Amino acid sequence: MAGIVESYKKVFENKKNNLWIFLVSILWTVSSLSFDIATGNPESPKQNIFDIMFGLFIGVYSLHFLHNAIQNINEGLLPSFKEMKWKSCIDLIKLDVVWGFYAVIVILAAMLLFFTVIHSIIFPITVVVLTAIVAVFVYYIYLAYADEMNTKGLFNVTLIFKIIKSTFKNTFIQFSLFLLVTLLAVLICILIYAVAAITGIDSIWNIAQDYYILDFIVFILAAYFMIITWYFAYPYSLIETYKEKVRPICRKDVNNGENV
Repeated sequence: MAGIVESYKKVFENKKNNLWIFLVSILWTVSSLSFDIATGNPESPKQNIFDIMFGLFIGVYSLHFLHNAIQNINEGLLPSFKEMKWKSCIDLIKLDVVWGFYAVIVILAAMLLFFTVIHSIIFPITVVVLTAIVAVFVYYIYLAYADEMNTKGLFNVTLIFKIIKSTFKNTFIQFSLFLLVTLLAVLICILIYAVAAITGIDSIWNIAQDYYILDFIVFILAAYFMIITWYFAYPYSLIETYKEKVRPICRKDVNNGENV
């Protein structure tokens, strides 16, 4: 299992393409926030059209990076945007929809039971938390797709429980470390705003409503960090665990399906 330092080092190895990711972060943040401001609801957590478009773009690019890393193509460096195969976009949407559907079904079932049988708020909260925990392991589904660029066998809901059983300890250690790094980044953002408020920098150059130039800068940096961390460095850190423990499970399931 690659460590945090090794994972970030691999992502930053190709400086030119990393710069392109930063430019995408700028375009994503500015276009999305501008759209929300224009529609009069900038603080809404909803996904607008720009979030969907850029999310898919970075998701497809991440899959090709992980494919190169798993197969040791071009030393696993960040690939050129020109290398992206857009069939992967359709596959990514299918994976997102199916695994998102599974999560929604579980949460809706929990809410139904809450209102009809189990009248304890603890029950649906527990189900939501457990669903979030399971979602951590869905990263391996995307790694399995990135391995061979094929969705065959990856929609089987029972697969996730086999993955959890085989990788629980290693994955949660890794996830916890990256979560701590993310919380540290959030703390840095809070400190930036605190210093800016004290010095008055936060009120320079009003762009729209309560948004100033500092907000755009911080949001861009935060978006870049989140992309680098959760689309690239974290899944990269799971590759060795995937190869050793998950790939055999996925291949066994596919072969069993072919023999039925």
